[in-house]
This record gives sequence, C-alpha cells and structure tokens, in this order.
Amino acid sequence: MARSSRKTDTIATARRPEVRLPPLVPYDGAGLEPDGDYDGVRFDGTDLADGSGPGARFMDCALDGCVLDRTELGRARFIDSVLTGVRGVGTDLAGASLRDVEVVDARLGGVQLHGAVLE
Repeated sequence: MARSSRKTDTIATARRPEVRLPPLVPYDGAGLEPDGDYDGVRFDGTDLADGSGPGARFMDCALDGCVLDRTELGRARFIDSVLTGVRGVGTDLAGASLRDVEVVDARLGGVQLHGAVLE
C-alpha cells in the first residue's frame, strides 16, 4: 500500500477582534474637528456627512449607525473602536489607520483608502 505524500494545507479561520469598550459618553454633536481627540465617545446614529476631521483620533469609541458620506477623515486614527452599521459614500480615509477595530455591517462605497493601514 503506497502512502500519499500530499501535504494537507490548513487555513486558520479569521479571528474577529475582541474590542472591549469602557463606559462611553454620548457625542455632544459639536461637529468633527481637524486633529480632534475623541476618547471613549459613543456616536449613536450621528450624521457626520460632509464633516471635516482630518487627523482626528478615535480611541475606544463606538460609531453605531452613523452617516459618513463625503466626510474628510484623511490621516484619522481609529484605535480599539467598533463601527457598526456605518454608511459612507465618498468618505476620505486616505492615510488613515485602523488598529484593533471591529467593522460590522458597514456600507462603504467609493471610499478613499490609499495609504491607509488596517491592523
């Protein structure tokens, strides 16, 4: 009986990030700011369309059902955050960094991601 020398390759299943958020404060609705610092903020159904926040930092944030159409977020940093049900058409995320971010049910079209880093 001949044994097969065929190697069996196995592919590990994708591991979802386990983002644990601290208690969050609601977003005050003041609009995005360039280089703004958003730490521990909940954006719940917020319309950020046509907003401008290049270089902004979102750390330990939750964006639930937010609208990001044509929002300028170039060089923005998303760290340990959860984006659920976000919609973004024409969103500028060029050069952005998404580290340990969970993205669920997002609808993104025509998004600029050149130079972005996804970790």
